[in-house]
Amino acid sequence: MFLENVQINTIHQYLSLVVPESRVYWLYLISALILAFIAYHQINHDHDEDGNDIPSSRPGFLAWVFNKEVWLHPSSLQDYKFFLINAIVYYGFVVQFMLGMHGVAVFMNGTLTSMFGELSAPLITSEVSLIIYTILSVIAIDLGVYLSHRMMHNVPVLWEFHKVHHSAVQLNPMTLFRMHPVDLFITATTVAILGGIAYAGLFYFTGEKPQALTLFGLNIITFVFYIVGYNLRHSHIWLNYPVWLSKIFISPAQHQIHHSSDPKHFDQNFGLIFSFWDIIGKSHYIPRGHEKLKYGLSREEPNPFNSVSDIYFKPFQWSWNIISDTLGSGPRKIMAALSIFILASGYLTLSNLSKQQIALSTVPSVHLAKLTWTEINQAMQKGYDTVLIPTGGIEQNGPHVVLGKHNLVISRAAHDLAHKMGNTLVAPVIDHVPEGAIDPKDGHMIFTGTISVPEDVFQSVLEATARSMRAHGFRKIFFIGDSGGNQEGQEQVADRLSKEWARDDMIVAHIGDYYSANGQFAHLQNAGYADKEIGWHAGMRDTSELLYVAPEAVRKKWVKWPEGMQSGASGSLSKSSAKIGRQMIALKVDAAYRQISEIVKNHDPASSADRIALQVE
Repeated sequence: MFLENVQINTIHQYLSLVVPESRVYWLYLISALILAFIAYHQINHDHDEDGNDIPSSRPGFLAWVFNKEVWLHPSSLQDYKFFLINAIVYYGFVVQFMLGMHGVAVFMNGTLTSMFGELSAPLITSEVSLIIYTILSVIAIDLGVYLSHRMMHNVPVLWEFHKVHHSAVQLNPMTLFRMHPVDLFITATTVAILGGIAYAGLFYFTGEKPQALTLFGLNIITFVFYIVGYNLRHSHIWLNYPVWLSKIFISPAQHQIHHSSDPKHFDQNFGLIFSFWDIIGKSHYIPRGHEKLKYGLSREEPNPFNSVSDIYFKPFQWSWNIISDTLGSGPRKIMAALSIFILASGYLTLSNLSKQQIALSTVPSVHLAKLTWTEINQAMQKGYDTVLIPTGGIEQNGPHVVLGKHNLVISRAAHDLAHKMGNTLVAPVIDHVPEGAIDPKDGHMIFTGTISVPEDVFQSVLEATARSMRAHGFRKIFFIGDSGGNQEGQEQVADRLSKEWARDDMIVAHIGDYYSANGQFAHLQNAGYADKEIGWHAGMRDTSELLYVAPEAVRKKWVKWPEGMQSGASGSLSKSSAKIGRQMIALKVDAAYRQISEIVKNHDPASSADRIALQVE
């Protein structure tokens, strides 16, 4: 898989001219050519920075644009060679160890949810979110580029790597790829963090995956940015914006100023799209007229790299020299090398965790019923081998809570548990369960609306569901039930199937701790609530859970129950709250997670099969 990704990524980079996401896509190059034509005629009426007219005696437009001295300059030839090799080195290999924006987004969204809980209702509508995210995502990414770019200039060790980009003596559209892998790595990581935060924030407030307005698969703002002269930034073609516009957007001329080897231009115009970062950072430079520029690191030594191998290895040598000069020799240098190794190892670990988190988001939902069959198939190919089969019920829950309480609670709890476990999907809630005899009525059936099925029917449905999941390739199947009447049937079905599938390295288990060993009662007792206040059925715990999961399912005004009947609820319902409900759900999820982790940890296919074989004999 790794080498296959190397091949795919490299080919994708080589096909930049025909890939709309690429900055040198043919459409953006043609638009740059059109703007170059405008710039060509603009210069006829332009003046230099001293106010002198610029001579109009120049070659024809095409000869001017495709100047051989620019395109065939040794620096440009070096750009082309580096592009071909770095397509393999960086875009093929290195990017596979990157901390992805999606992984950051998943982590940040999980952090927000754990800190503040899920919102009961979205604060931002989808329509507003579309506009906000279209703008916010571009601002976040642009800020990431600005911050990393400024850091590359201001931190001496990092500047040694960024020198590669500034060593271009002639600028052409391929110069944008003339960036050392370390430079690209740091920029991409910074962008991933800020972009991921923006994504997670919108996801949290809307409850939906943020979408941006796109064109050709690109954020429409980014698309426009590429169209209006992006490829002239790295070129010999001067295109300046009016002063007022240059205070908002970075013009191609402003970026050329950034590449100038004139000391007065050093550390100016770090921005990619927007100018206001540079205005805030006091690094904003607007050329008032056409400035004749020379490029490279300095006037004395514009390009210290004699080969592509120099581009890769010299920055490491120079940066280490800086570290050595700073630390001296001996133990401090060894500690510096060890620190770098630890940081690199930590990053790779974080990147790996990020990829695991991304695996959780390879499907739009963890619920089978909300997925297409192809999405489920793809998820299983990516390692989703576990399924939760939740059971609920249609039963009375007092005059204040709807009959589907168990289904709402278990659906949310299973959702949280699946995300906590990873590589796990959730089957639809089995809501027809034993609730008491139908004729004559007993149990919950004495209350209007309750639906009950015989125990053998419930077990048959449960078993058929598990067999369906096994037939599709799921290797771990766990039953979790939110109602007391479901527990025995789940345990019996799990035992039967475990014996039958013992030789197939399958895990089938009833997760009883979710219901009977979740610590809810003790938690509330420790919080100072009396047993009578907590209650039992449809009491403080159940009501609080529903206030957290689906507050609209808890009635503020009750319909009085008939004379001679009980309400069906107990406890001090007025003390219920969404905050308590969140705690109750978390306790259930944690109890289930611990039991499942223990089952998986202790699972031994061989000993299990031997034990069943001995029982049969």
